[in-house]
Amino acid sequence: MPSRIIRQRRRIFSAGAGVFLLGIGLVCPACALGPHEILVLANTNSPRSMELARDYAALRHVPAVNLVALDLPNTPPLDISPADFNKTIRDPARKAIKERGLDDHILAWVYSVDFPIRATSTPPLSLQGITFMRGEVPASDIITRGAYASPLFAGPATPGMSGFPSQSLDVQREWIGPAIPVPSMMLGFMGTNGNTREEIWSCLNTGVASDGTAPQGTVYIVTNTDVRTLCRAWQFAPVVRELGTLDLTATLTNGYPASGIAGLMSGAADIPMPPAGPPSPFLPGAFAEHLTSFGAAFDYPGQTKITSWIRAGATASSGSVAEPLSVWGKFPHARIFSHQASGCTLLESVFQSVRCPLQLLVIGEPLARPWAPASTLSLQGLESGVLDKRITVTAVLHSRRNEVFPRYLFLLDGRTHRNLTKSPETVLDPVTLPRGRHVLVVVAYRTGSVRSQVFAEMPFEVK
Repeated sequence: MPSRIIRQRRRIFSAGAGVFLLGIGLVCPACALGPHEILVLANTNSPRSMELARDYAALRHVPAVNLVALDLPNTPPLDISPADFNKTIRDPARKAIKERGLDDHILAWVYSVDFPIRATSTPPLSLQGITFMRGEVPASDIITRGAYASPLFAGPATPGMSGFPSQSLDVQREWIGPAIPVPSMMLGFMGTNGNTREEIWSCLNTGVASDGTAPQGTVYIVTNTDVRTLCRAWQFAPVVRELGTLDLTATLTNGYPASGIAGLMSGAADIPMPPAGPPSPFLPGAFAEHLTSFGAAFDYPGQTKITSWIRAGATASSGSVAEPLSVWGKFPHARIFSHQASGCTLLESVFQSVRCPLQLLVIGEPLARPWAPASTLSLQGLESGVLDKRITVTAVLHSRRNEVFPRYLFLLDGRTHRNLTKSPETVLDPVTLPRGRHVLVVVAYRTGSVRSQVFAEMPFEVK
């Protein structure tokens, strides 16, 4: 679905979670990881990869400067060598980040379709795994045993222990520093055993529609005697209790639910999938997975693939690209739902819940945040849409539930215009800008371990 371009002043249209008013600016609810903090990567030789990346960027209001096209085969193989990953993906992406002045705020990468899914290490890493490790390949025994401990993992790693509070990625970067790993997701997979363009686009729209909805469904943890379930069984009861404190219902069951699914965790090679909707049994923003050996090994003929969850209506899923040996740390901890309920995006929730993400492939809508705060933000001072003199633009917070956002960041055309400040104002001067169209974005941040943010965007023209 191509993005729509609005040229008439004061025209209003629905845009994902917000409403766009040319004289007031795009008004969006709060989130943790924001659109300006992701790098969207597309395969320049694949028309469908480029189209999906552009449409997703428009849907989520990702700045145009954050979209990077990479030179890969039109239909790339499923496997890529670590050397070729660095040469054709990581190095060009890093170069674009530096040249475009995005170093100070890119926290995660988002891949469009038509990318490899595995790196040919021994044993193989997933695309997410080698991205996370910044192109470095750990020793074979570390990959096999799942011995790598991600600094983003919020625990717990053993029964009877408590995990750390949920955190947004910007908070984690502050204490980890510049060496923080690079978390990433894929918007979808369209090859053999993959999804159609329509299924992926429906998933992405559902993720956007989930923002701030606080769905009144149930997280289902489906139990059985399969080793795929037993290896995580110690996590389930504590998480059910924790979710209760977060006002989210969770239940242990031995059957698959038919409706009202806010999230689902299972352990089985083959899943009896519900028929594709509408209506979908999954509520918007739902994560679902089934810890199995080849859930993301799309060239392996057996076992239910993670793309089946997307087809059934889930907003995201994950699975292994190679035999993981039922090591629980290679898959999401059940606290993934606690991180979601604390206001984190799906991407942040996944990577806080996986201790060793080296062989895990994650697909779906990365910025979905069903339990985000409901406040919104707008911009005032440029109602005409034309900048012809020096003016002051002011960010106006529309607070819900007495939420406070005391810090502001201003971006101009995707680059930092005014760094974090307590002032909700910034100055625009046409003398300092080239003629043509520009976009001003303001981001307001809450304090706390999940540093939720709310943003507004205003296009204008310098004549």
